[in-house]
Amino acid sequence: MNYELEDVIDNLKYSDIRPSEIHGNGLFATDSIPEDTELGQLDGQLIPETLHHKMQLTLEWNAIEENVLLVRPYRTKYSYINHSRTPNLKLVGIPLRVITTRAVKSGEEFTLDYREEKLSKEYIDTKGKYYL
Repeated sequence: MNYELEDVIDNLKYSDIRPSEIHGNGLFATDSIPEDTELGQLDGQLIPETLHHKMQLTLEWNAIEENVLLVRPYRTKYSYINHSRTPNLKLVGIPLRVITTRAVKSGEEFTLDYREEKLSKEYIDTKGKYYL
């Protein structure tokens, strides 16, 4: 599927999608943002990881437990957050809240450490080994 930027659900405040030096497009701060600021929340359905991989029902997901995913059927700004081992965002609680880990400057790219999610060993050993 090809998505246009106007097809993306605007679920995170203070952010804009732009070309990234990390990978493809990224999500960038439109304002200077203090530490511990919530940009938004991620909703969805909890399903077993095996069902997701079998059915390919969703576009976005987060690993909540090793074999449980929070899935969303639509593309949101969240999907443009690239991976970094020194991130400026973190995911907290249920519902998942996207929070800044430090002050972020206007124009700075938002990043998450994908390894902080409770990814299954199978995922880490296959798809994850190329970028984590």
